[in-house]
Amino acid sequence: MFIVWLLLFKSLIAFILVNANVVGLEWTQYHNLDEIYEWLSELEIKFSPLVTVHTIGYSYENRPIKAIKISSQPGNQAIFMESNIHAIEWISSAASTCFVNKLLNSDDKNLQDLLLRYDWFLVPVMNPDGFTYTHEINRWWRKNRKPTGFSNETGPCYGTDLNRNFNYEWKKTGFPISDPCDHWYHGSGPDTEPEVLALQNFINQFEDDYIRLYLAMHAYGNFVLLPYGHTSDIFPPNYDQMMRIAQGFADAAVLSYNTTFQCGASGLLNYSGYVSGDAKDWIYGVKNVPFAATIELRDNGRYGFLLPADQIVEVCTELTDGMVGLIKAAEMEKVLTPKI
Repeated sequence: MFIVWLLLFKSLIAFILVNANVVGLEWTQYHNLDEIYEWLSELEIKFSPLVTVHTIGYSYENRPIKAIKISSQPGNQAIFMESNIHAIEWISSAASTCFVNKLLNSDDKNLQDLLLRYDWFLVPVMNPDGFTYTHEINRWWRKNRKPTGFSNETGPCYGTDLNRNFNYEWKKTGFPISDPCDHWYHGSGPDTEPEVLALQNFINQFEDDYIRLYLAMHAYGNFVLLPYGHTSDIFPPNYDQMMRIAQGFADAAVLSYNTTFQCGASGLLNYSGYVSGDAKDWIYGVKNVPFAATIELRDNGRYGFLLPADQIVEVCTELTDGMVGLIKAAEMEKVLTPKI
């Protein structure tokens, strides 16, 4: 019975993929929030019932925070991705949406297998207020746009670094900053920001062991950063296993354009110093997801946050190749155990 059901479901997916017009953004340029959300809606229409779009919460300025779910069959384990938690890092959402587009439209067997064997989640813009602000007012903005209630010589101070606001070793050390006007301000307390709470509430609804991989897309530096961020003296119990999985990403991502990714605990490798209260450590330390990583995409600093749009497709290729390699490594390590 299971084999018959599986063949029918494979036929349904094949029918959807053949008959769905390729929809999309053009990954030759960066897109704003409205364009990304319109694309999500198009995917939901074109690829139903494979694709569903969820509003997981709202930002401080009441913009929806949307997630796409791709699910080919019940009982799959899940892979969760998020991007643009830092507003300035446009390449993160550009590359992650391009990856999802490939996942849905590719005739490559590796990608088709990933589509069938796992549930996929992507929150393309975790910080919609800050992201919109970078498109309309200040390209260099990093944080969300919630007022802090403090001022300096330039006026009122806005925003919390959302990737320093999670309630795991919050305010422990390093680049979480107590100055409300600083770019790395960690917030007045842990879990104070609506965007952080939206992600946590969405993830909290799932059963334990459903989400097996968590990938936070960032820029820049070409790193695969693992827990923990707040220390270089303590390592996760399965750190060696996570390193082998991370190396699977790096070994595959280097092949197309010779872009080298360095792997290791963010407390050891992160060029900006120790980080506490970030998403990957919360996912690993609180939700017990067995593999959680921050992937810092291109480049090494020549363009930094202002990576030219003509590199999006190459970054997408590196991410796609890396994800295939990472998942193969996770399967070898039995972190992922697909039912087929």
